Amino acid sequence: MFKTPKQLGISDVDINKICEELWSDRKELISCPDCGVEPGETHDDNCDVAYCLNCGEQSLQCDCGDTQNDTWTGIWPGIKECYEQKLICFDDCKLPDGSLIGWRFDLNTWYINK
Repeated sequence: MFKTPKQLGISDVDINKICEELWSDRKELISCPDCGVEPGETHDDNCDVAYCLNCGEQSLQCDCGDTQNDTWTGIWPGIKECYEQKLICFDDCKLPDGSLIGWRFDLNTWYINK
């Protein structure tokens, strides 16, 4: 279950620290996990990760018609925006080894707000 910093009573100072730690701990992706393009290349037409440059929706689900896909940056869509907007949540789900997932960037809030 996800909990917001507000639900957990986390201060703005601590939110900033958590965001900086998450940003510095992230692993760069070499190629797109769906279509395999390298950073700086345009996603393939049927890529699940690609976003439409016209409307900002996932390319596979937008109704713009003739759309152009975005360029793969090596960072999962929304992560940089979550970092910039300080959007984080605490995920208390457990990993297979029994440890908690913990703090992560809140892509759900980013998608709702974008």
